[in-house]
Amino acid sequence: MATTNLNVKIDCELKDEADAILKDMGLTMTSAINVFVRQLVKERAIPFKIRAGNPKLQEVFDSMRAKAASRGFISDDEIEAEIQAARAEQRGKAVAE
Repeated sequence: MATTNLNVKIDCELKDEADAILKDMGLTMTSAINVFVRQLVKERAIPFKIRAGNPKLQEVFDSMRAKAASRGFISDDEIEAEIQAARAEQRGKAVAE
């Protein structure tokens, strides 16, 4: 089986946390991503339910889905920008409360 490299931008703290969890499971990040991609191809869908913990994040996901549906894709930069904006808004609300 031929292989290829995949470069992914991810938050450093998130990656470190995921690495620790995967290590406890006896997996590497590469093996976990391979499992995800194999299931994606097999099911022709994301192999888990994606839901937002709050209405604002749900709006972000809905917006991304709408953009992807209308154009056939959404860029990584657009996804990252929308997620970061929603996180910043959530942090602002948490500080105000």
